[in-house]
Amino acid sequence: MIATTGTSGRGRATILSLAAIAAMGSLAMQLVVPALPMMAHDFAATPAAVQKVIGIYLLGLAMGQFIAGPIADRVGRRPILLSGLALFISGSIGAAAAPGLTWLLAARLLQALGGACGIVTARVMVGDLFPPEENAARQATLMSVVLLSPAVAPVIGGTLAELAGWRMIFAVLAATGTCVAAFALLRLHETRRLARQAPPKLTHAWGELIRIPRFTGHALAIACGSAGLYSFLASAPFLMAREHGIGPRDTGLLLLIVAGSSIIGTKFVGRIDRHGRGAMAGAAISAIGAGLMLLFALAGWRHLAALILPMLFIGFGSGILGPTGIAQVIASRPGLEGTAASLAGATQMTASAIASSLIGAAGTLRLGAVVLALSLVALSAATFGRRPVDLAA
Repeated sequence: MIATTGTSGRGRATILSLAAIAAMGSLAMQLVVPALPMMAHDFAATPAAVQKVIGIYLLGLAMGQFIAGPIADRVGRRPILLSGLALFISGSIGAAAAPGLTWLLAARLLQALGGACGIVTARVMVGDLFPPEENAARQATLMSVVLLSPAVAPVIGGTLAELAGWRMIFAVLAATGTCVAAFALLRLHETRRLARQAPPKLTHAWGELIRIPRFTGHALAIACGSAGLYSFLASAPFLMAREHGIGPRDTGLLLLIVAGSSIIGTKFVGRIDRHGRGAMAGAAISAIGAGLMLLFALAGWRHLAALILPMLFIGFGSGILGPTGIAQVIASRPGLEGTAASLAGATQMTASAIASSLIGAAGTLRLGAVVLALSLVALSAATFGRRPVDLAA
């Protein structure tokens, strides 16, 4: 059964449901961060060993996206969505009952693979359900909900861990996944349009996609834009503590401003992306923010506003770049929507992980230079993505 929907309340409800599914992948990563010291104590493990709970999850998200998208193009979106939710629930239950760290890591990998299925299929189903001229705005609605999870997850995770222990976090995730799976089973239908020909083999599909400027340009723009944002998020807590004496609680509140500005950015996608230039606009706004950060650092201005003002621009630009870029990626090759979304998503996650690892506790000058360079590459890539398809030959 192929689902159809429009701009009605039912369509918005469907998007919110898919956004909740996509957000679970991020939620399961962010919720556990405050509980890592408790896990280290319970398992008598070192902090470095317990931090693998995050690393293995990121690896699983990247691996899962590579796998889920191509399969969704062949067998349909709904089977992958439901299978992913089953994996997520199983992994959450396994993590809650883990007798040791090795068991916990294995459960986290399973949980991440399921979360990746939700991320990919949610993006692709939104692309299936709405016409091209509405796709970017609908992806923005999806992203605005997803962005709420990293903003509130650490607070929720820390509260659950303090009240009932770290295992309660995974119990809540299992219960949430079960509720979402029940809703998806009853209310979300297949959205894949039947193709006249079977999709090409995976390696051929990847080769075909990377020869399309619309895909390559926007996938690279998303990856660089995300890498710039994650570089900032990785460095900001150290900068705030070292240069301004700000503690963890207030740092969390200030970082909430980044999430808020990104969400506001998603609300402008419908107006900015009318001519398909939303990704370029988002990258340009992020570049302005990074440029301001660099100028303030060169001028020796150490006020907290010199960090907050640029991050408002960076967050706002990211909120525009993300959904408009993914809309262009999904529309780049009919019949390979899932493969395109998975390849772009895995590339984005890999670039973000590498950038945030390399930037470390950088100073404002270095951070501004790195984010500016990434934003300019993103702008150039998005501009390249506007080239006609026939130039890929």
